[in-house]
Amino acid sequence: MGLRSIDASMLELSVSNVYRALRILMVFILCCGFVQAGHAQLFPGLDGEQLTDALRDAYTPNQLLNDSQVRDTLYAKVFAESDSVRCIYSGFAKYLPDGVDPSQWLYGTGLEVESMNLEHGWPQAKGADEGTDGNVNMYHLFPSRTAINSDRANFPFADIPDQLTQKWYYKDKEMAVKPSNGINAYSEYMNGSFEPREAVKGDIARAMFYFWTIYREDAVAADPSFFASQLSYLCDWHNQDPVDSAELLRNDIIAHYQDGKKNPFIIDCSLVRRAYCSQLPVCNPVSSEDVGDEEYVLQFLSGSQQLSVVGSGDQIWQLRIVDQLGRILSVESLLTNQVGLRLNLPPGSLFCNCH
Repeated sequence: MGLRSIDASMLELSVSNVYRALRILMVFILCCGFVQAGHAQLFPGLDGEQLTDALRDAYTPNQLLNDSQVRDTLYAKVFAESDSVRCIYSGFAKYLPDGVDPSQWLYGTGLEVESMNLEHGWPQAKGADEGTDGNVNMYHLFPSRTAINSDRANFPFADIPDQLTQKWYYKDKEMAVKPSNGINAYSEYMNGSFEPREAVKGDIARAMFYFWTIYREDAVAADPSFFASQLSYLCDWHNQDPVDSAELLRNDIIAHYQDGKKNPFIIDCSLVRRAYCSQLPVCNPVSSEDVGDEEYVLQFLSGSQQLSVVGSGDQIWQLRIVDQLGRILSVESLLTNQVGLRLNLPPGSLFCNCH
């Protein structure tokens, strides 16, 4: 996955109850020759334990949501894709309507194939148990189909040889035989190990590096060998599946609820090599992708309360609407020239950030 993001200034949307249905409020022109994202290298000159100590001091959040708030925020704000929530492991998307309790709706009875609950990337029994900060830190928490979450259990992540795989997961399906095509879209299980689908391996790796760095004492007390047992795979996955715009957006949203502290391994790709994986090639934390002299127009139609990005390219955009206090009201992903879902925005001055 490529790193693609436009860090545009906020577009203000003036929403009026009286004129909401009568006029197009705003057209915002994004003219760009380069799509650029990233940051300068964090803590240049540091590596190893000196670097991880500095990261722990700088990026440990002092404020975290409680368990109930975490679940509802992750489902409704962080991982919401239009009107659905997607399983991190299988890619299965479950509809999440407005006005329901997100956790209860997604879980159902827990017995349905489509039942979803919260996966701890770093397992609770390995140092993220209830009552610890690591249990409710959203940077390693993901929506998952309940049955897959149960199968993954407390196993470390690994690349599993296909001939040893006992279960294959895709969407709402579980198979005992190797699929005939599209194998990269499947997560895999064998007793003792779990392999995520290719598209999210980097996301998983950076979550694991984060937890081990921030909550190492808890992790070591629970199982001192757990991180080392999967380190080589996590290093490869970070390198093979770099940060994309969706992961950058999630990082921004979660930081809003966690003391403004981001996952630094998403900000700076060089941290993994400098802290844990010296064999990896050097990467540039400031990454640019030339998209030509293209012009994009962000449109908001007040009558239908829908957003769209108009242009000639084929970019994927992450759109986030916030109020003047920075509270997130809506998050959705759109392809260029795709019309978004109907929004239900309050009156007042709102802002839209485009990536």
